[in-house]
Amino acid sequence: MRNTSRTTRTLTAASMAVALGLTLGACGSGASGESAGGGGDGNIRWSWWGSDPRHQANQAIIDSYKTENPDVTIEGEYGDFSGYWDKLATTTAGGDAPDVITMDEKYLQEYAGRGALADLSDLPNLDLSKFDEPSLALGEYEDGLYGLSTGQNAYVVMVNEDLFAKAGIPIPDDTTWTWDDYYRISKEVSEKLDGVTGTEYGAQDVDLRVWLRQHGESLYNEEEGTVGYSTENLVSWFEHLVTVRDEAGGATAAEYTEDASGTFEAGTFPTNRAGFGWYWSNQLAALQTASGSKVSMLRAPSVNGEAADNGMYYKASMYWSISSQSDDQEAAADLVNYLANNEEAAKKMLVDRGVPVNPDMAEAIKPELNESDQTVVDFLDEIEPDMKDAPKPSPVGTGGVQDVVQRYVSEVLFDTLTPQQAADQMTSEIGGMIQAG
Repeated sequence: MRNTSRTTRTLTAASMAVALGLTLGACGSGASGESAGGGGDGNIRWSWWGSDPRHQANQAIIDSYKTENPDVTIEGEYGDFSGYWDKLATTTAGGDAPDVITMDEKYLQEYAGRGALADLSDLPNLDLSKFDEPSLALGEYEDGLYGLSTGQNAYVVMVNEDLFAKAGIPIPDDTTWTWDDYYRISKEVSEKLDGVTGTEYGAQDVDLRVWLRQHGESLYNEEEGTVGYSTENLVSWFEHLVTVRDEAGGATAAEYTEDASGTFEAGTFPTNRAGFGWYWSNQLAALQTASGSKVSMLRAPSVNGEAADNGMYYKASMYWSISSQSDDQEAAADLVNYLANNEEAAKKMLVDRGVPVNPDMAEAIKPELNESDQTVVDFLDEIEPDMKDAPKPSPVGTGGVQDVVQRYVSEVLFDTLTPQQAADQMTSEIGGMIQAG
């Protein structure tokens, strides 16, 4: 359900994105690096989000980099996922963005399209030779490259094997299970274990993407700049969430909103209060650490029980981006080059940011992987035959869609809106965001 920390944001960040666009338009910052360059003093800031293990790993990377580059000063800026985007929007609008920015798919085109990011292909000291065309394409906007993939992952169903064992319920066969199987098993877990819900809600925009892909549609029509789905299929997704609530032992609406606004570690699944949870594959180790339980990964259920039709795809876990406002893009590019192409950095990150796309780095980390990390690598390899092409990054104007989806999910779960009413209103709102972008 989340990206290392809660992936729900307040409306403040969405409104800040508007300020971001207005400010950059007024000051004329370029996205090609022409307004800034290598004339700085080697003092750079690097921003990221995440939990304590990621903070510690990044600090170790900074220390290692400074050993080789003693004249460079690197200041780390980090927080949880929601606060990260609020702060980034504010600092970017104020002309004080970090030099090296950890970027997410949801906001890549938003920031690139508003001139906030440098074109990485213009920076000669950043070696892109080990990155294949499909992985580079995931970071492109128009004719430039504005994000370099940190690695790939997949959105999966996490299962708490300890809770399933306690309930006496076998782990389902994820190559053949359907949504009806998911509902039935989730209900069994909740009925057999006191204080445990069968499943967390998979109720973010990524969950909607997977659902729509299973029904032959997409969240966005990338060619026409519109929503890419029928209202009928959005209604069916909202109805699915109501089924989870009413028939599958899911959480109450109040529990959903409380869970969505809390921290990663305090979530229902990480605290052993849910049998199933929806997360990215690179979060396996963090979930096992938080819960103290044996956690494994499953493919998403499908409508027909065919794994090839489950709508899953490989996603760039995150991106390395460089601010167009940086006064030392040369130093920033050197750091990104280190993150992308240095074995010592790769060994400190391992698969926390996805399995490295650079094959040399993927090979270098193999001896360093613990059991859970190796499980992630093996799982991504196992599901490869069933994976379809990834969608392009979200279009300009849609950085706040995640908030919109969460808001309408809450309305449906609290029975304030019917699935049909929510689908009509949400489609209109998202369409307006695309047009305004």
